[in-house]
Amino acid sequence: MGIKIGIPRALLYYDYFLFWSTFFEGLGAEIILSPKTNKEILNSGIKAVEETCLPVKVFMGHVQSLANQKIDYLFIPRYVSTEPRRFPCPKFMGLPDMVKELPGIPPALNVDIDIRKHKGEVPEEMYRLGRVFTFNPWKIRLAYRLALENQESFKNRMHRGLQPEEIFFNRTDTKTDRTLKQNSTLRLGLIGHSYNLYDRYINMDIITKLQEMGAEIVTSKMFSDREINQVLKKLQKDIFWSFGKETIGSAYYLLDDASVDGIILLVSFACGPDSLIVDLIERAYKRTERPFLTLVLDEHSAEGGIITRLEAFIEMLKRRKQKNESYISTYGKSVDCPEDPILKTGPRVDTSTADNQENG
Repeated sequence: MGIKIGIPRALLYYDYFLFWSTFFEGLGAEIILSPKTNKEILNSGIKAVEETCLPVKVFMGHVQSLANQKIDYLFIPRYVSTEPRRFPCPKFMGLPDMVKELPGIPPALNVDIDIRKHKGEVPEEMYRLGRVFTFNPWKIRLAYRLALENQESFKNRMHRGLQPEEIFFNRTDTKTDRTLKQNSTLRLGLIGHSYNLYDRYINMDIITKLQEMGAEIVTSKMFSDREINQVLKKLQKDIFWSFGKETIGSAYYLLDDASVDGIILLVSFACGPDSLIVDLIERAYKRTERPFLTLVLDEHSAEGGIITRLEAFIEMLKRRKQKNESYISTYGKSVDCPEDPILKTGPRVDTSTADNQENG
C-alpha cells in the first residue's frame, strides 16, 4: 500500500488541493482528507488556538481530526510567496510551526512555496518532497508537470463558475457561464477568500441561501489574473497581500459592471489584511452609490442574523430595481426623487419657526 497523506480540508485546500493530490497520487501516495467542517471540528480548533482568525481555528480543528485517522504524514505546506512582490498572510507562513505545538499530531511533510527561489523546470523543494516517495527524478518531474496542468485546468474552470469541490471530485469538463446560475432578477457579486466563500459550515451555506432568495452569484474566484491586474491600475499603490489583491481587484472589477446589482463581502473577524482591504472597497462603493454589504464571520456568528441581513439586502436591491423606487439610496443619503409628489408641488417649507411661534 502507498504512503497515506492527510490533507486538512481548510484554508488553501480550496485553491491548491487538485495540484497537491495530483502530485502525491502521481508518486503512488494515497490522499486522506479530513471531513467537511462541522461543529466538532470548529470547537476542537477553538480550543487549540485562541488569539487568531476563524479560518486558522478551523484549520487546526481539521488537523486534529486527521490525527485520529490512520495516516503516515500530515501535509502542511508553508506558503511564502506565490507571485512576484506579493505575500500571503503571515499566518500561512507560520502554520507548520503552529501545528508542531499540537499534542498527538502525526509527523508533517513540509515544503516552502516561494516563487523567489524557484529555479529550473522543477523547483528543488519539489524534488526534496518527492524523494519521500521515490528516488526516481523523472517520476517526480512527471508528477509535477501533471500537477501544474491540472492546476491550470482548475483555475480555468473556476473562472467559468464552478465551485472547488465540484472540480475536485467531478473531473469532467462541465461548461458553465461566469455566474452560479439561478432563475433570478438579481445579479450579485460575492467577494472574499476561497476558504470563506466555499466552506459551507463557517459561511452558513451563503451561496445556496442567496440562490434561494433569487440571486445569480459572481464570485471573486471567477476573474483571471489579467482582469484583476488591469483594474488594480486605478490604485495609487500596489497591494502587498496576494489574497487581498484578488479581493479588491474583483470588487473593483464588479464596480464597473452595470449588470451587477450589488456585492457582498465576506471577511473573517481578526483578519488584519482584510481590515484594510474592506475600507478601500467600502469607500469606492460609497462614492459611486453602489450597494455593498459586509458580513464578518467568526465562531459566534448566528445563522438567523446572517439570514436577516441577507434578506434585508436582497429586498433593498429588489426595490431599487423597481421603476418607481430606483432612487432609494443604499447608505441612507438623501436622494431627490423626481416622481415624489411632495417635491412636485414646490420647495419644502421649514415649519419649525412657525411651530415655535405658536407654542410660544
